[in-house]
Amino acid sequence: MYSFGKKSLIIVLVLFILIAIFGWAWRQRDSMPFISRPLQMIVSPFEYAASGILDTLSSNFHIVDISLKNRIEWESLEKENAALKEKSVDYYEIAAENKRYREMLDFKAAHRQFNVRAASVISRDYGTWTNTLVIDVGSEEGIKENMAVVTPKGVVGFISNAYPHSSRVQLMTDPRTSIGAIVQRPESRVASVVRGNGNVPTEPQFVNIAKDADILEGDTLVTSGFGSIYPKGLFIGTIVSIHQNDDDFVKYAVIRPGVDFSKLEEVFVILSSADTGSYAKPDVAPKLVPQTQRDKVEGVKGAAAL
Repeated sequence: MYSFGKKSLIIVLVLFILIAIFGWAWRQRDSMPFISRPLQMIVSPFEYAASGILDTLSSNFHIVDISLKNRIEWESLEKENAALKEKSVDYYEIAAENKRYREMLDFKAAHRQFNVRAASVISRDYGTWTNTLVIDVGSEEGIKENMAVVTPKGVVGFISNAYPHSSRVQLMTDPRTSIGAIVQRPESRVASVVRGNGNVPTEPQFVNIAKDADILEGDTLVTSGFGSIYPKGLFIGTIVSIHQNDDDFVKYAVIRPGVDFSKLEEVFVILSSADTGSYAKPDVAPKLVPQTQRDKVEGVKGAAAL
């Protein structure tokens, strides 16, 4: 064990001396070319290899550094993009909401004769034979059955059922709905009934029109005020086509409603009007009449107009 330690010490001393001589010779390489040249020949391959390794390592570290920076920047951009998208969605939603609210406020300001209650649509039911929706106000908020429901775009329908804090609205496109209507054009003033079309709910019909009545495509229809639900002068829609069979005594017109029922979000319920007071419906059942030739055009059996 001792001899091994002694040999190791001798080897370390020899290596130390060689390193010292090598270092001294390297420092004196310029003044002693016969020493520096052999040393340079010995060192050059190692120096070149070390330089190549260092360059490769440096290049790889640089690539890794760039990749990490790009990844960090990419994640940061993704977060910023997501935040901007969220802000954009919020902005457009708020802008659309503000536009609807401005239209409702303008309607309320232009129709001061109406006492109205604003409501939001909370569900819709577009069945085969029914077209209704539910709003978030009810009898506890002063809502009663048979009150008219409108928007700034025109007539929506009426309250068919009032619950404590919600109400069901029967739309004008419902085939059970009838609205007294009149052509707004001064030269015409033809009055009749607008009814929902069970076959094509998006195309209500202006029915029971005399064969020679003065109606034209493009005519505007407004509520006539006949009946107890809808006050006079509310926009219903526009006549888009007129239909008549040669053997019929009456004709009908298809109308395009002013309201886009697929986009309803807020509505007004007309609680009362300065012109007509409250809309308490008379306690009188609708008068039914026998089926006639006229009913073939109407598509129903003589229900009374509202």
